[in-house]
Amino acid sequence: MTTSSLSLRTIRRRALTVAATLAGAATLAACDDPLGLRASLQVQVDTLSAFAMTGTPVTYPSAFDAGNSAVVRVSTDVGFDIAFDFTAAGAIQLVPARQVSATRDLGGAVASASRRVGLQQGTGTFESITRAPSGGYTYDSVLVVAPGVPVVMEVSSDVCQFSLASTIYAKIVVDSIDQSTRQLFFRATVDPNCGFRSFQPGVPKN
Repeated sequence: MTTSSLSLRTIRRRALTVAATLAGAATLAACDDPLGLRASLQVQVDTLSAFAMTGTPVTYPSAFDAGNSAVVRVSTDVGFDIAFDFTAAGAIQLVPARQVSATRDLGGAVASASRRVGLQQGTGTFESITRAPSGGYTYDSVLVVAPGVPVVMEVSSDVCQFSLASTIYAKIVVDSIDQSTRQLFFRATVDPNCGFRSFQPGVPKN
């Protein structure tokens, strides 16, 4: 066996060892973030207001677009995640987009084209929810809540169409309502990084 062949085997063995080490490090790093992604956007906190979907002009903003953390109109492009409404008894209804487009004439919009939205009532106060749960959501069903009850959202958002993760997470709480104007006043916290579930200030680390 020649010196050159020994050297070549040594080089190959060392290369394989380095590759395995790098693969292991990558696996560990991926465990810190969903699908090995890195967040780049800060968690958004907003105080907003909207109107009930019924009993108000169609031009009034009655829906929430979590991906853009914005109040928008219920429109034909179904560019929203939930719409707000009141029950006959005056309770607050959070209506996912698919429910809206399935029951209301949006000028051609269809339920299958709108976003899937998961909702669940949070435990504790709005402020105490620092991370979205990984499960427990009810999808595309109307949720009735009282003022002050926090709700966590899981949304298959359009902003994630080019990402490995397809969902964003948000939490909202309706602080008060004005029945005379059919208006709701609420707070929203959104993690705009696809797949991340943090509601802490700043750019999420995991």
